[in-house]
Amino acid sequence: MVLSECKHLYQQHGIVEARVVHDFLSAGWSVTFIDGQGNSNPLTDTYGIPCSYDSLQQVEDVVHQVGNCPIAIDSLFRFAER
Repeated sequence: MVLSECKHLYQQHGIVEARVVHDFLSAGWSVTFIDGQGNSNPLTDTYGIPCSYDSLQQVEDVVHQVGNCPIAIDSLFRFAER
């Protein structure tokens, strides 16, 4: 979903959470919006390619552009953080 589609879904009270995930391939961060039915809606560009951001701050700014929803940050390297 492009940013405008995510905003529209949020305005219809369809988004319950934003999940931020460390993207292993690009070494950046991507965001997926979760709707009320538990479906994942990744933020993509107009070609359908998931957007990747350099920092958590950039991702949080994008999420706040969509709306004020809870943000869950998920690292793929949780096993190393223990």
